[in-house]
Amino acid sequence: MKLPKLAINDGRENYKTAALFDAWVRDLRDHLELAEIDLESNYAMIWVEIHLKDGTQMLHTQFRPNEDTKHLGVKEFLKALRQYCIPFTSKETLWNEFQAICQTLNGRTLPIQDIANKIKQYQMQLPRISNWQYYHELLEATDTLLLQAV
Repeated sequence: MKLPKLAINDGRENYKTAALFDAWVRDLRDHLELAEIDLESNYAMIWVEIHLKDGTQMLHTQFRPNEDTKHLGVKEFLKALRQYCIPFTSKETLWNEFQAICQTLNGRTLPIQDIANKIKQYQMQLPRISNWQYYHELLEATDTLLLQAV
């Protein structure tokens, strides 16, 4: 069976959205699996480098010899590559952060006004969030004991 050629990831337009980047990563993992290359091996890191170009290849070049990351494998590199390719202001990233808002942080309960302000900030950044979604996210983020007391 002959595999279709894997696209070269240059970190530009085709890889700026999470869906396209994740599809490329799935294809990359499939190619590694079919080639029977272990994700944690040095061969896998070398194989990944062949499918990178420009900025992504520079990231890989810096990742391998770095004392903090040279012992890490392909999985960790792909996480770093995802952060490099997908801008922080990506709507998908903001949406995921919006849905993860919680009143309890590191074992401490935050004031409900802080939570409401945080949700309002995300509503301004993501204009498709309606007041109805805002209200329900506030209810979901509220600590259950406080919600029951109210």
